[in-house]
Amino acid sequence: MVPARRAARSDTPHATTARRRRTARPWWASIAMIALLVPATTANAAPLAKSPSPDGGAPSGITNMAGAPMPPHAMPENRPRLIAQFHVEIDNVTGGAIEHVTLDGRRTVLGHVQRPATSTVKANDGFWASKYSRAVDGTAGHLLATSVYVLRSKVWPEESYDPLRYENFDPATGERDWTTSLLNIRPDRYIGADHGKWLADTIYTDIPGGSGIFGGKSSLPTGSPLTYFDEAKQSWLPIADHFRGDPDAAPPRRLRFTAHRPVVRNSSPTYIEFENWAAGDTVAGRTHSRNGGIYVGYARGHKRRIADVVQRVEGIGRFGGTEFAHVGQMDTNHPGALTFSTSPYVGFSWDENVRGGFQIVPANHVKFLSNDLGQNSFIDRPQWLIVGPIGSDPKRLNDDRYIIDGKPSFSPGWEAVAPVFGMYARTTFDPDNLAESTYFEVSYDHGETWQQSPQLVGVHDPSNCQAQTCPQNWTNIRVHLVYPDGP
Repeated sequence: MVPARRAARSDTPHATTARRRRTARPWWASIAMIALLVPATTANAAPLAKSPSPDGGAPSGITNMAGAPMPPHAMPENRPRLIAQFHVEIDNVTGGAIEHVTLDGRRTVLGHVQRPATSTVKANDGFWASKYSRAVDGTAGHLLATSVYVLRSKVWPEESYDPLRYENFDPATGERDWTTSLLNIRPDRYIGADHGKWLADTIYTDIPGGSGIFGGKSSLPTGSPLTYFDEAKQSWLPIADHFRGDPDAAPPRRLRFTAHRPVVRNSSPTYIEFENWAAGDTVAGRTHSRNGGIYVGYARGHKRRIADVVQRVEGIGRFGGTEFAHVGQMDTNHPGALTFSTSPYVGFSWDENVRGGFQIVPANHVKFLSNDLGQNSFIDRPQWLIVGPIGSDPKRLNDDRYIIDGKPSFSPGWEAVAPVFGMYARTTFDPDNLAESTYFEVSYDHGETWQQSPQLVGVHDPSNCQAQTCPQNWTNIRVHLVYPDGP
């Protein structure tokens, strides 16, 4: 592995480092490509098909990627029975209540709005993953990223993203797919931290980061449908209905997210486990000829392999948001990343050195960001574990082609595919009760025994971290899952 040259840091759900060119395609020579990021609905983009309501137990999923089949080994987790649990309602005015609402209407105030959102914002390239997903009920508007320090939601458009359009793509003559319109929600302290440079697309709240909707029992899973209350019709409608007539309209006043618990064969997964090696890696004295597996596990002992590790994690970086999370707590989950904290610091801080964590990302997403968008690559960087389908060849990470033989490089793709990149993992964490928390633990002996995460902040990789607890010695990573009803 190549040691990281800089700390991983970002204030977006997907933490990228300083941009650089790595064997970029010749047609990306001009930085004028940024001008092509304006939203454009493609001719072959189709509206999302609306699935039957998850309350009725109909098959659902979160991916909307065209041209990339669903990984068959993960099909049960992507077509679960969804049980509605609770709502989170936000009154988008100054002083408006943020409430946990049970299905029978009982309300608990979680906090209040310090400053409402008055517009939306177009997602930048750093959040390319915003194109990948839809709500679990098949509608367009939904929670894209659940996190301890920001909630990001897609409100528009309704079209699907087709990655296959980018084969032989020429930005001089071609047009990109649409750009996602985002609505953001921030915890307490951000309104002060912005020093008056408040973002119109953000609902600023007085809820502390890492708690409530940002990490408590009212945290929401990625894919949660977003609706708004239509005063004229006196009913809750999909958020995209509000923006259909005017995509630049101001956000509605009353907003509602709905959390669902996914059930597969009458139970919900209790953990996801990663064997932390790719083919050819030597870990804890063993050289592995095949990729490590990624498994989904259930309470009664059932465990099934759903994907492969094509790059292991060997380091820690300064990922944004980890300062709000406890050691072991999930920082962020969105269609292109799953981030965890190793930092013991909990709360707002200007000091980047209190940050620490690692990230799990899907292979095609990594390749597209690196080779097609010219961003700093995660390939051969120790802070990232990379996920591919079962049977993946890790060498394909170093092939700069995104489309190979008419398919995404790693097919089936894992972007916005559950249970890793949506629908299951929530930021919920209680340091006094890990049984009611989503958190990770590690093994140093290929799963024989398990330990809580070590405390690590700043930048660590095999060149500067020699202790037995350093990430390069982790043979397995297990993420425990919970599905709280709140509040």
